[in-house]
Amino acid sequence: MMKIETLLAFMTLAACTTGADAAEQPPLLAPLVNQDRVPGCAWLASAPSLGEGYMFMAEYDDSAAWMNIEGDDIVLELGEERGVLKSVGDVMERTYRAPGVDVLARYEVTWVCPADTESCEVTRFGATFEVSTGDHIQIVAASGAMGC
Repeated sequence: MMKIETLLAFMTLAACTTGADAAEQPPLLAPLVNQDRVPGCAWLASAPSLGEGYMFMAEYDDSAAWMNIEGDDIVLELGEERGVLKSVGDVMERTYRAPGVDVLARYEVTWVCPADTESCEVTRFGATFEVSTGDHIQIVAASGAMGC
């Protein structure tokens, strides 16, 4: 009798685990469909884990930003900002929002223009993007640059 109860308990546990796996949601993020949205000076980031191309773009003046969320290029508005990106190791955190979407971006400077180069206007960074649409969250590591 004890063996049947143990077997039934194991089968119930296995069924619950399979059900949880089946309920797994598809990824939120993908590379932007329109890769040419921001000509000239911009913020650009790519994440090889998502595929080829940029997964984040923003106007250099922060007037608008875009990410492909749930299959569509979505325009995001800049919310709060903390920190600066002037020297290697500097960290900046920004929030972006769209209806039903919250993004927390954390940028860390990995390279700045040499001090003796007047024409260089680029800062490279590593980034983490945490994107939430209600109960669905995806965190992606990326790298990119801002400048002209």
